[in-house]
Amino acid sequence: MAMQLGGEDEFKTTIAEYLESLPPQFCKRVFSSPAACLAIFRLLSTIGKQLIMSMLYLDSPLKLQDVLQWARPEHQRLVRSKIHQLRKLQLLTEEKGSVLLNTIFQEQLRNALTGGGDFSSFGVPDSGARDAHITAARLSRYAGERWEAMLRFMVGRSANEAALPALSDTVQRILQSSGLMDRGPDGLRITNSGFQFLLQDSAAQVWTVLLQYLRLAEEKNMDVVEVLNLLFQLVSLQLGRAYTTAQLTANQQRMLSELREFGLVYQDDPSGQRFYPTHLVTTLASSGHARSSDNGGTGPGQSELTKSSEHGYIILETNCRIYAYTSSPLQIAILGLFVRLVSRFSNLVTGAITRDSVRQALTHGITADQIIIFLTVNAHPQMQNRTPVLPVTVTDQIRLWEQERNRLHPTGAYFYKDFEQRQGFERVFRYAQDIGVILWANTEKRQMVVTRQGHAKIAELVKGQRASSAQTPSAS
Repeated sequence: MAMQLGGEDEFKTTIAEYLESLPPQFCKRVFSSPAACLAIFRLLSTIGKQLIMSMLYLDSPLKLQDVLQWARPEHQRLVRSKIHQLRKLQLLTEEKGSVLLNTIFQEQLRNALTGGGDFSSFGVPDSGARDAHITAARLSRYAGERWEAMLRFMVGRSANEAALPALSDTVQRILQSSGLMDRGPDGLRITNSGFQFLLQDSAAQVWTVLLQYLRLAEEKNMDVVEVLNLLFQLVSLQLGRAYTTAQLTANQQRMLSELREFGLVYQDDPSGQRFYPTHLVTTLASSGHARSSDNGGTGPGQSELTKSSEHGYIILETNCRIYAYTSSPLQIAILGLFVRLVSRFSNLVTGAITRDSVRQALTHGITADQIIIFLTVNAHPQMQNRTPVLPVTVTDQIRLWEQERNRLHPTGAYFYKDFEQRQGFERVFRYAQDIGVILWANTEKRQMVVTRQGHAKIAELVKGQRASSAQTPSAS
């Protein structure tokens, strides 16, 4: 028997990767919506958009070599890679050296640009009386409060801070299943991925949450196409305008109520007959915001944390003392993850980076590099003028404290034991030595550990020994 140590999980980090994974029949249903086609088009790169527009009104295939001639010779490889990406998204087909747009996508994108087809896919404005109190500024404030409440929940609260409002089960489940938080002895706590999530702009954060919501929808056996169509509809709506829910399916209305918990939509009607999209979702349909892994960006989708980098508020001294000119509870809570806070005033917080505070951050999965990046991004303008921005003595000390804790690194391996005869062990041991796959061995106890890559060859040798002898070792 063989026991494997270590494992890997895959997680799609962009909406493009998710669309690439959809079966063809699902893509046909998604492409049947003009709003979805326009949103996907807006999420493409500049070259991708150019290729689509050049073929949008062509009904016959184009020779691939002719398409490549649109670019200079030194850029043709880049164009070819973009064509490959469009093929993976099933927007483009290539056959016998010719390329052609997906006919369904082509038709519906034409409709989206010219106002034809099912225009209700872009949302149906509510015909009722408009509430004058619901303005774009109010929606922005509502969305910011909801989103910051989630971020503060991730960070946790300090001992002298009032209890944070509880989040819904859906929000907590998404935070946990996406790996942004994990359950510890004292409840949910932020992880390494969660801290990296805090360093992103709001648009990238929203994409991360929406991608995880799609995964959660699959687990709930919801129609993924309906979820995607509503998502693409939301990103094409107008900020500050009310839309009716009458044309939405039951799954889509359920999704709407759950997205409300994140501040992506606002509903003032208790019966849920109308809703207002907020800036968190209406600003998503751009190629710059299509990646959940981006760490930068500007625009109305920025979080309070990211905006602070334009007017940095942190001063770090060579003795590890920190002065943070901020009154934001979120920014103070994030500092509290790796800083021992000493005093707090109306617009100033002081503290120190200590060995214990850094080790506490390391136990949550936060790395030294992430701490240094956060301090660099949010450094005060006076520090930004220096090279390097942060004192070298402090950055080196933070990395040394991390090395104290990370002296061991897990490696996937297989453990062989219980050899009944020394002759059989020595034959396997010598073979493992010859191919260089031994990580550890104890010849007295007839035990050895081999690499994950070498296990297949060792197992084949052991299988051959079993066929020739009844006295065969076991691997666990």
